[in-house]
Amino acid sequence: MAYPFYKSYHKDAWDYLLNEIDADIILFQEARPTAYLNEDDKHLVWNEIGDNRSWGSGIYSQKYELKEETIKSDFKGVFSIANTTIGVIDLTLISIYGLIENNGPNKGFAITNLHRILSDLTGLFCGRINGKRNIILGGDLNASLQIDQKQKGESHKIFFERLEDFGLKDAFKKLNKPYPLQTLRHSKSKVKWQNDYFFLSEQISNRIVDCAVIENESIRRYSDHNPVVMTIEL
Repeated sequence: MAYPFYKSYHKDAWDYLLNEIDADIILFQEARPTAYLNEDDKHLVWNEIGDNRSWGSGIYSQKYELKEETIKSDFKGVFSIANTTIGVIDLTLISIYGLIENNGPNKGFAITNLHRILSDLTGLFCGRINGKRNIILGGDLNASLQIDQKQKGESHKIFFERLEDFGLKDAFKKLNKPYPLQTLRHSKSKVKWQNDYFFLSEQISNRIVDCAVIENESIRRYSDHNPVVMTIEL
């Protein structure tokens, strides 16, 4: 939601998400919930990153109760985890932001933090924390094979390969969508960047009905990112 740059549209953006998109579950990043949502601790899991970042990653559902899960990590607020049950299916929801380093030798890189986050989540992905899961992971990852092309390396490719090695399937690829699908409009670039994704554990990836990027005038007003809406048959 790019809260630091679109604060004046904060309430309008949430109104749009809740009333126009009206998703059963929302995974959001670089954002703050409204005061009203922040009081709904049965349906909201959200953590602020802290320091000079008064925003973070979270999960919200108007329909289903959520229970936060925490694991040992230095990235609280960069990612948040919630568990819920829909019908007879238990789901683990992970909302992740590709946090860009703002100082030191890795300044400007998000991929460094993304690789560390995957390492922190390894036990969960591999079933060593409460067994194998039905996982839905989504977020503004600030990761793209397009970046590898510009940086002349494969750190982003390796990141996506790690997700695949954990058994997580790219929703866009599962549906044979073209690549890239633009999800970020950068004011200083003409590149059609794809930075936003959903990944699902294999069993529930077979239940994907659709995964689409929403584009309209309201979206362009509220953020430089486009919402990605995924439909799953549970």
